[in-house]
Amino acid sequence: MVRVVIVPGNGAGDVTSCMWYPWIRDRVRELGVEAVLRNMPDPVRARELIWLPFMQDELACGEDTIIVGHSSGAEAAMRYARSLARDCMPPR
Repeated sequence: MVRVVIVPGNGAGDVTSCMWYPWIRDRVRELGVEAVLRNMPDPVRARELIWLPFMQDELACGEDTIIVGHSSGAEAAMRYARSLARDCMPPR
């Protein structure tokens, strides 16, 4: 089942009431699709070593997940996809 995870930019504050994040979460849910919106750990520095494990372990991003990233959240989404691609590459 497809699900959407919204990864905010750094320093956004409480994302459940900030910017357009709750709006898109609600629109996705109206379509009958699960939408996840949570505050990220380390929200100011947005370090890869903290965000990527959080995306995998806490937000449960996987093959059927559409990641909507904003600002540093978009960068985190690309880094997460790259980390998955590395896991799928055959050894050289």
